[in-house]
Amino acid sequence: MFRPPLWGNFIAYADEDFLTFGLLAVNGLLSQAFYHGTQAIEKYLKALALSIVDPGGTFATPETENWIRTHNLGTLAKRCTSIDIFYSQTENLTVLQRFAEFDQFTRYPWVEQIHGNGFSGGDIEHFGRIILKVRNDLPIIRDDYSLGMEVRGHFHLSKKNTLLGTIIIIMLLWHYENFSRILTILFVGKC
Repeated sequence: MFRPPLWGNFIAYADEDFLTFGLLAVNGLLSQAFYHGTQAIEKYLKALALSIVDPGGTFATPETENWIRTHNLGTLAKRCTSIDIFYSQTENLTVLQRFAEFDQFTRYPWVEQIHGNGFSGGDIEHFGRIILKVRNDLPIIRDDYSLGMEVRGHFHLSKKNTLLGTIIIIMLLWHYENFSRILTILFVGKC
């Protein structure tokens, strides 16, 4: 019997946040969408960092890995540099710091903004680029998580078979006006 890795729990929740991000962005609720986007990035980064510490996903949990309690996206990204230098590049860390600030700003309006003067639909491209990279770097053997199933419509295909569908969703998020139509195709199966 196949048992998913313990760090897979983060993927499951991140997929739900990412899908929520898309639905909210399509309907013009960008503040709420960006909150879920930052939550998705945080959870994907935690899954990737845990998969580095415990590739089989058998022992590393938030209880054994105290660092996992951080919400700092830059700190989490730096833990993933052994996978790719993408996670230590200044451009990406700067974007992650802006998003981390936004995560706090949406929940606590009194937080002073240091890294940006707000966010716009143009930031959707950054969310898509980062989420695509992190999710595709995860060592998923069988993608039965929410996003994988929404893309292909059923269980039990490998990550390699869902890569194209994931790329399609990300590309459409970059042009979120079209995302509503795509979600209809994904969820209902009609054009």
